[in-house]
Amino acid sequence: MPLPRRAVALIGVMVLLSGCAVDAPKDDVAAYVDAAIAEMRDGIHADTDEFRDAVAQAAPELRAKPTIAETYRGLDQLAAAAGGPHSWLQTPADVASITTQNAPGAPFPVPTVSTRDGISMLTVPGFQGEDRDAIEQYQSAGLEAMRAAAPSTTCGWIIDLRTNGGGSAWPMLAVVAPLLDDGHVVGLKRVETVHWATVANGGVVSTPGGDDTATPGGFRVDAPVALLTSGMTNSAAEIVAIAFAGQTDAVRVGKPTSGMTTGNQVRELSDGARIILTTSYDVDRTGTVYDGPLAPDIEVAPGPDLEAARAAVRSRCA
Repeated sequence: MPLPRRAVALIGVMVLLSGCAVDAPKDDVAAYVDAAIAEMRDGIHADTDEFRDAVAQAAPELRAKPTIAETYRGLDQLAAAAGGPHSWLQTPADVASITTQNAPGAPFPVPTVSTRDGISMLTVPGFQGEDRDAIEQYQSAGLEAMRAAAPSTTCGWIIDLRTNGGGSAWPMLAVVAPLLDDGHVVGLKRVETVHWATVANGGVVSTPGGDDTATPGGFRVDAPVALLTSGMTNSAAEIVAIAFAGQTDAVRVGKPTSGMTTGNQVRELSDGARIILTTSYDVDRTGTVYDGPLAPDIEVAPGPDLEAARAAVRSRCA
């Protein structure tokens, strides 16, 4: 933030699927291919010879396919050429499956907190979808758990991102906001423009996701933080980790993340398919731009990593 291959924030739509593929007029297939390629031209690698060569080689064959469905595989490869490994095509069947999984009322994991010896661990799971009630439920669960644990958290906090496969970054950022210093904490950079997520007094003032991602402040925690990461820490979860980069008394512990440190946009196609297109790079509060795995400050294998994170917090809380 359930998604095929890579996680990303998605807007649910209902898609009607026919039972079988039907030959489409060649003009319809060609127009579909051209429209899909046009959507890819905002990708971070679209203005390269490699992408232009890929289009020149693949487009004539794709335009000649008898059905739109038979273009999906080739368009998926072109999406990756335009945006890198964090970009792909979702077929209408993929979209329908995601919509079902993220339908209003469907169960999903929420953040939890456990406390031991003055150190609290906030476990932040991935979050998919854009349903406002689900976002509120996810954020409220995490913030309420943090408020309840705060009085007994006398040393510091661990944020567990080890199994967070991504999805929508901004609800996750709202949960960890009380632990973040005020100011621009993480951004998405396209060309020379950075769109920032900004935190003040424990709340999210704004994010690249739009005005409705803001959350109230008023609950602020000033304490050492250790971020637990692994190779499964992906995409939106990496944005959360980057938000703490450059913050005093924040340290990353564990293994390098998956490396999907880029921002995506969803591009709808005429048959309900979607292109998930990488259009920006993640950037931290110091101006560092990311394009690859986040290396931990303290590299520890799974298993001992939790105790290493506890030790890192304990050494700072004195």
